[in-house]
Order: sequence, then structure tokens, then C-alpha cells
Amino acid sequence: MCLKSVVAVAAFAAAAAASATPNLVTNGGFETGYIHSVQFNPAFHPTEGPTGWATTSGDQAYNLYVDSATVTTQETITQSSEAGQYLPPTFVASPDGGKFVILDGDPSYSGPLSQTLNGLVAGKRYAVNFYWGASELMSRAGPTTDYLQVSLGSASQNTVTLSTPTHGFEGWFSQKFVYTATATSEALTFLSHGTPGGLPPVAVLDGVSVTAVPEPAMWGLMVAGFGLVGVVARRRRPVVVAA
Repeated sequence: MCLKSVVAVAAFAAAAAASATPNLVTNGGFETGYIHSVQFNPAFHPTEGPTGWATTSGDQAYNLYVDSATVTTQETITQSSEAGQYLPPTFVASPDGGKFVILDGDPSYSGPLSQTLNGLVAGKRYAVNFYWGASELMSRAGPTTDYLQVSLGSASQNTVTLSTPTHGFEGWFSQKFVYTATATSEALTFLSHGTPGGLPPVAVLDGVSVTAVPEPAMWGLMVAGFGLVGVVARRRRPVVVAA
């Protein structure tokens, strides 16, 4: 097989793998949505929040939708009850940039952030990737801990638990969990768990994606294709004879 043909086969295999693994999450970077008073849930400010995502625990959840550019100097919040609901100066913008969400980990006010994913194949594995970290709202003080519980359908996995000092920030960390779908539609859910109650420990979340894990046969085709490229290239390399 000529080098041009081998390159074409390898390129086709790579393109096929890429096209077979689209991101199933809508607005995984949280860039589209509406921010006014930052808090969003069905009971308070139901029209706010990132497009495609929902908080489903009524008036209990205290989740915030914010922008990296203003979250450490939030002066546009219109409700006095939300004064001080911004992150400390130690916060840094996420690798994904732009807007992101803050999920309260206080056991009394935590609530799930979820999105229903469609087009899944039962029995197929899916990789959930995201950036996350932990911090504390400036309206409180004291050391806190927080971790994220991430679920696809009924299957759940937890991140490590992060500990932060008063007004500290830990992150952003790149996380990947793999799940096996059990239905064609399942809810992807993020739930913040923190301590102590009354001192809002929070988790920050951005850059969410869900993609199908390539089947072993596809990986084998790709590896074989690129391997052939190397073999043919070596065979075509000119031989240099020492004088």
C-alpha cells in the first residue's frame, strides 16, 4: 500500500472516531443563559440560569450563575438578600473561560443541577468530563470542605473532597468519569456536598461534556492505520551511505 493510501486510511479512521463521539451536552460551557440576580431555581428567579440546565429542588437549592469577569467584584446584584454572594479574590477563571455555575454545598441549601441527555445507547459507555473546584462565598468565613456527586441516571461517582481556608479557592481540576448508559435518555446531575452547614461551602463547575467512549475495534483501526503510516514512512526514507 502506498503512503498516500495509508495516510488516507488513518485520516479516515481518526475522522470516523471524532464524528462518532459528539458532545451530548447542551451548553456545557454555560455560555448562554440569563443573569440578573445570579440565583436560579424554580421558586426564585425561574427565568434565570444557564440555558438547557435546571435546578429541581424547589426553593431549597441555592445555585448561582455568574461570569468570571465580575464574580470577585460583584456589584450588580439587585437584591439585598444576595449581597456578598460572590467569590473571594483568590478565585481564578476556569480554563473554559466565560460564565460558569456555583453550587452551594450547605446540606440545608444544596440542590442538583441537571440536564436530560438524549440519544444514548443502552449498554454503551460514556465519558463525562468537566472542570471543577471549591471555594466559599464572601458573605461567610471559616474553613470549608466540598465535593461533587456526579450522576448519570442512577449511577453516581464522587470527586475527591477539597478543603479550603477562609475565602480560599482550590481548582480548577479536570475530572473524567465513565458511566454505562441503561436507557436512551438519562439525567446528568451535579450535586455539591459541603461542610459545615451555615457557612456556604461551594463547588464551581464549567466545561461539561459527555461523549461516547470509542469501541475497541475503532481504536484498533486507528492504531493500525497510524502504525502503517510509520512503517511506510520508514521504508521510504533514503539510505545514506557513509563515504
